[in-house]
Amino acid sequence: MFNFRNDYHDLCHPEIWRALLRVQDEGCEGYGYDAHSEAAREKISAALGASYPVHFVPGGTAANTLAIGFVLRPHEAVISADSGHIVGDEVGAIEAGGHKIITVETEDGKFDPARLQATLESFGNFHNVLPGMIYLSNATETGLVYTKDELRRIKEIADEHGVSVYIDGARMASALTSPVSDVELSEYPEFADIFSIGGTKNGALFGEALVFSNKRLADEFIYFQKQRSLLLAKGFTLGVQFETLFTDDLFFEIGRKANEMAFYLEEVLHEASFPPYRKVESNQVFVELPADVVQRLDAEGQFEVFAEGDPSLVRLVTTYRTTKEEIDGFGELLRSL
Repeated sequence: MFNFRNDYHDLCHPEIWRALLRVQDEGCEGYGYDAHSEAAREKISAALGASYPVHFVPGGTAANTLAIGFVLRPHEAVISADSGHIVGDEVGAIEAGGHKIITVETEDGKFDPARLQATLESFGNFHNVLPGMIYLSNATETGLVYTKDELRRIKEIADEHGVSVYIDGARMASALTSPVSDVELSEYPEFADIFSIGGTKNGALFGEALVFSNKRLADEFIYFQKQRSLLLAKGFTLGVQFETLFTDDLFFEIGRKANEMAFYLEEVLHEASFPPYRKVESNQVFVELPADVVQRLDAEGQFEVFAEGDPSLVRLVTTYRTTKEEIDGFGELLRSL
């Protein structure tokens, strides 16, 4: 059996589980005012090279709805790539909060600066919404990773039009440790007004950290978080996890291992005569497989079919738990079909 369905199908990294068990008798303060949450904030700020407001939230959709809903005014909208996570994977959570999503067509899931610029310039009539934020994820929904120049250009366009930039970092660890990445975590504040640091898809039991690099935007955020029912009374559970993730480079180690396995999977797919659909840059690997192969693989393991057809587009996700033996077995299975 193989499991390439997603990067959150296990409980959590053993180090995080042990850390959570160690605090079971501590009696921690609530709502993120505990010593572990403060230590986690300090460790994250140290990794960033400067102190920024950091708020811990339960999950990825929570991070996105809070960041976007808090910053935008009622008449403002958020711009996203047409493949963006907030567009098709969050059940209209952003729209339910009262904000329209303006989509920009992309070739591969990454913003094209010219199209982004044209989209921003097409608004201005008071009968329409007003763009107030650009949303992007790194790594993207298509598994690609933004370069420093690409992120800088997006921020320049945003600044020209007076809108903020929010980077969804659900798979930030994979993006940062990708061989194709030239971006450091400490550089994120240069490219985004707000960004999330993903834990859920990177070894945590649950949770994301929202970082406000534009400190002005963070004023009174905790009130909004509480009002939206997303401020945990047992916030120390998030603090413990991020304190652990940012101890001894565990956050980066988990992302690096997932990427290592993804690139090994890429090699095995080539050897099995099923080359990836697009270049592999993070821990999401896409491949087109004949419908009969997909059907037979479904009985042997877990994966996601992103687009059904013949061939079907299949997504294979690697994690820190993925082994070469698991991938080799998958390759042998493919060759036998």
